[in-house]
This record gives sequence, C-alpha cells and structure tokens, in this order.
Amino acid sequence: MALLACADAQAAQAPAYDRPGIGFSASTVGKGVLAWEQGLPDGSRDRSGGVTTTAWTADTLLRLGLAPTVELQLGADTWSGQRIRGAGLRERAEGSGDGSVALKWAPALASDTLTVAFRLGTTLPWGRAPLGGDGHVRDAGVTVAWALPADTSLALYADRQWGAEGSGWLFSPSYGFPLGEDVAAYVEAGYGEDARHMRAAGAGLAWMATPWLQLDVSFLRGLDAATADWQGGVGLALYFD
Repeated sequence: MALLACADAQAAQAPAYDRPGIGFSASTVGKGVLAWEQGLPDGSRDRSGGVTTTAWTADTLLRLGLAPTVELQLGADTWSGQRIRGAGLRERAEGSGDGSVALKWAPALASDTLTVAFRLGTTLPWGRAPLGGDGHVRDAGVTVAWALPADTSLALYADRQWGAEGSGWLFSPSYGFPLGEDVAAYVEAGYGEDARHMRAAGAGLAWMATPWLQLDVSFLRGLDAATADWQGGVGLALYFD
C-alpha cells in the first residue's frame, strides 16, 4: 500500500511490507528473502441493537521470495477471540482460527514511478466456529501504486472474493506520506459490497525501528450500520535475507 512505498524509500534494505492497512504492497520481498508480519493483535468492536461484539486476532503472515517478482504467502490466525455482550447474551470464544496460502506476483515495469502486484489465494479452514472453519474462501486482488513528489505515494487496491462465505468485492484507495526519516503515515478508505461489505475510513503509522524491523499502528472507523464501528490494531514486520 502507499504507506509502505514511503517506508521502503527511507529504509532501502527492507522490503515493502503488506501491513498495515486494507490492501497489500505493490511489490514482492525478493528471491530468498523471508518476511514475518505479525498482528499484536488486530481487532474490531461493534455495537448494534444493544449487543456489543468484540473480536481480536493475532494474525501471522510469512512471505517467502521464490523469484525476484514472485513470493509465496502463508498465513494463520494464530490466536483469535470473540466476545458478545448485551440483550441477554454473554458469549466468549478463544482459540486458533483459519490459515491461508497465496501467491503474489509483482511484474517488472519500465516505469520508475508505477508499480503493480497481483495476489491469488485461499483460506484453509482449520479453525472451529465461530472463529473459523466455515470452508474455503478464495480471493484475487491487485494493487497499483504511484510514487509522487516529496516521497508521497498513491495506491489503489481491489479484491474479488468467492466461496463458502459468498461472493463480494472491495476497493480501497490510500495516500502515504513521510513524517520523518523513519516514520511514515497513510490515510485510506474502504468500499465493498456483499461478502466484502465495507464503508470505512482510517489511517495508520509505521516506524522503521531498525533497517529490518517495522512497528505499526492503524485504525478504521465504520461509516454505516453494517460495518464494524472500529477496526485496527498494532503489529510488527521483520525480514530475514
């Protein structure tokens, strides 16, 4: 996403990470590189009809560079939880959620300012309801990013999903900008329909604490009744060459 183009420019040794944000970066990690991205955790909170639902996930993503422009992504909801309170309900569930596997391709382009990446993946329904296990969900996504003056950037992300949870699509524009030598920020919005329904806007920060380690924080505010009131989290990303 756009934020990561800024962070990558400021810490050239690190790849562009996929977190934080709705979309993913318009690049791959590079051949022989392993990147670990971890939510600490990410979560959501929604209140509707007198019922408050809080959910959180310590999601793990491993990205392995198979070639200069291709990477394998292995993901897992390492630890998840959900709590429901109100209107006579008092429920709580904790445990591991589903996994995922995907391939990401970022073809080499002649342009110095335009980058693009494609990702095709599926969930692995290892978890148990209500934290997972509903079946395979497949998705295909693309991010297009432009490097702009003053180390700013613009990215457009689109995704199509189909499978056990139904079909739907999601679109998200984002704008990234530096706040200092090692800190970058972004603003973004999300608009989706059907299984990917979303009406939200938010922002985030990423700090390159070292040339290899990124720390992040982000949030999204839901803009309609069908979108969670708040989403966001904190996390880290680390790479091994």
